[in-house]
Amino acid sequence: MTAGRSIAIGLKTIILAIGSTIIFIIAAMVSGLGRPTPGASGATAGASASGQPQNVLLLLFLATLIQAIVVAYLVLEARWKGWKLAGAIFLLDLNLWAQAGIESAPYLRDRLPSNFGTQTLVAGLVSAVLFAPFAVWILGGFRRATSEAPVELAHWSIARWTSTLAATTVAFVALYYLCGYYIAWQNPALRQFYSGTTAIRSFWGQIAWIWTSTPWMFPFQAGRSLLFVAMTLPAVRMLRGGCLRVAFGTALLYAAWDGATGLIVPNPIFPPTVAHTHLVELAVWGLLFGTFVGWLVGRDNVAPPGRIPQVA
Repeated sequence: MTAGRSIAIGLKTIILAIGSTIIFIIAAMVSGLGRPTPGASGATAGASASGQPQNVLLLLFLATLIQAIVVAYLVLEARWKGWKLAGAIFLLDLNLWAQAGIESAPYLRDRLPSNFGTQTLVAGLVSAVLFAPFAVWILGGFRRATSEAPVELAHWSIARWTSTLAATTVAFVALYYLCGYYIAWQNPALRQFYSGTTAIRSFWGQIAWIWTSTPWMFPFQAGRSLLFVAMTLPAVRMLRGGCLRVAFGTALLYAAWDGATGLIVPNPIFPPTVAHTHLVELAVWGLLFGTFVGWLVGRDNVAPPGRIPQVA
């Protein structure tokens, strides 16, 4: 790749990040997520407001820039083009918002408005509808040609589908609790935030407590896994190259689009230390889970990787 082409891609990525920032604001305004949370207590709201830095827009741009860099890599590595490519990015963006609404339901229901799930769904639809075609257009995905035929998922046998979904579900739930305990739960402030105490059990003691007190949490997380994989699988399958190359791309994809980057921006729900701990937790989880999913799904990619296409 020449220096001129690299500069062009860099400029397009910055434009994509700026556009993504504007789209995020539009989605928040349309859905109502930009309004103050009525369910927050005075003390919590006051602490959150006083702890927010003044450069929120800069932090929001930083978050969208990280996502834009990964999307630029995704488009460059994609074997698809046009609206098929836009559809994969649409599902990727919508999944981010959907997971935020689903994950918050059991843990933050007393801190969020009752219509938060509806708001995130509306915001996700607005964001995905605007962002997906904009990203493909800016990065030249509507104009470039491709000579590599993808390996279609329809060719998988029922046994392959079943084993893949079973493996990704087990990995999702296992990494969720491992990262949750050994990264997030080690922060006393986070334990205080969720449980009202800084006391800590052993890992297996914590798992046993969850199994006893909220046994439905395990099938709940398994269901999240199926939705997460289903909505991100098109983006993973369109990556070119062998399993290691696809695993690398998927690791970047999941780390940037699993909610971690959103925690860079201050919000009225999480104290900064809680948000930053979750950021690290989600980033590590995304890298590990993405590597596994990319390796598992990319094993069928036996076609030669070919040249990285030019961005017009």
